[in-house]
Parts: sequence; C-alpha cells; structure tokens
Amino acid sequence: MSVSAEVTVPLTASDTIDVIIVDDEKFVRGALRTYLSQAADLVVVGEGENGADAVRLAHEYHPDVMLIDIQMPVMDGIAAIRKIVAQTPEVRILVVTGHISDTYLKAALIAGASGYVVKDAEPGRIVAAVREVHAGDCPIDPAVTHLLVADIRKSLPAGRSRTDLDLSIRENDVLRLLCEGRSNNEIAAALFLSESTVKYHLARLSKKFDARDRLQLVITALRTGVVS
Repeated sequence: MSVSAEVTVPLTASDTIDVIIVDDEKFVRGALRTYLSQAADLVVVGEGENGADAVRLAHEYHPDVMLIDIQMPVMDGIAAIRKIVAQTPEVRILVVTGHISDTYLKAALIAGASGYVVKDAEPGRIVAAVREVHAGDCPIDPAVTHLLVADIRKSLPAGRSRTDLDLSIRENDVLRLLCEGRSNNEIAAALFLSESTVKYHLARLSKKFDARDRLQLVITALRTGVVS
C-alpha cells in the first residue's frame, strides 16, 4: 500500500499581504517582524522609524498594510496617517501602539487608520489584525467601537446632507445599525438576514460613500448627516 506525500502549493504574490512596519523602537520592529514572519501569507517588505519614513515607504512600495506607531520623532503617527491616506489611499493602516487612549484612538481612526491594537497583544492577535485590516474589517474590540461611534456622533461637525446616494431601504437599515456600533452578526440578526447579505450591503455602501472600510463608512455617514 503506497502513501502519497502531502503536496504543498506555494503562495503566489497575489496570495500574500505586503506589510511595512514603522516604529521608532528597533526592538519593537524586530518583534513585530518575527510575529509576521511566522505567517506564510504575510511578507514584510520594508521598515521605518518615524512618520516621515512611513509616508516615503508608502509612496515607494504601495504595501497592502502598514503597521504604524503613534508617538514617533520627526513626524508623529497621526500626521503620517493623514498624509498616507491622502497620497496613497489604497494602503490600509493598522495602528500598533503602547498608548491605550480614547484620544489617540479617535484621532487615528478619523485620520484614516483601519484598526488599532496594542503592542503587548498576543502575537496571533496582531497577525489576525493585519489580515482583518487587509480584508476591510476594523480590528477593535466591539465594546470600544460602540463607545467610539457614540463619541464621534457627538463631536463631528455636521456636514451638508448627501441626497445623491440613492440608498435603498435595506441599505439605510444596515447603515443605521452599523452606526450604532453593531457587528455584522448583530446586524444580520436584527434584520433577519444572513451575514453574507449584510456584507454585500456593506460593500455597496462603502462604494457609494467611497469609504475604505467599515469604520470610515461610519464616520462619513455621520459627518454627511445621512445618519444622525
């Protein structure tokens, strides 16, 4: 009786996620690089030590995801995020920081970051967060997201209401629940839909609002007055 050997299919460039790490501490960059190197689908293509490096590397490499700290010399992470989003909007940004602060969290996400994790998180959580950001999700604890949305709702200046979006009744329902801080599963349960249908509506909404991910969709919907 013969036993066939297991065949490992190598990943192609289209299967991998290109990542750049930016942190002013060399030890932290090394640790993050080690975490990510354990995952076959994540490839570290560059590193930097300040916000100016982050902006330059984003323009030079156009990575899929950038891991950026907040407090750095030359240019801080928040300023770097704003520039990267303005210049290379296709790059998704995951803030990896030791600063657990509502102020930093809110500033980073409004600037355009797609997720926020702490440096002392489990390595597997950081790897998962990179994949989630790349997939368009927002890796932040749901309870924190709910509080953040409430804070954004109160503090953002009202913009001119958008009347050109032509949202369906179902899209309005999904968007309203999203802006309440509900997860996909919670939205599906509330509207008696499947999660795949919720994801379909969110994808359509993101396209209509020109939003890069679900949190930016929330911020844009609140800012333009579509959801109040």
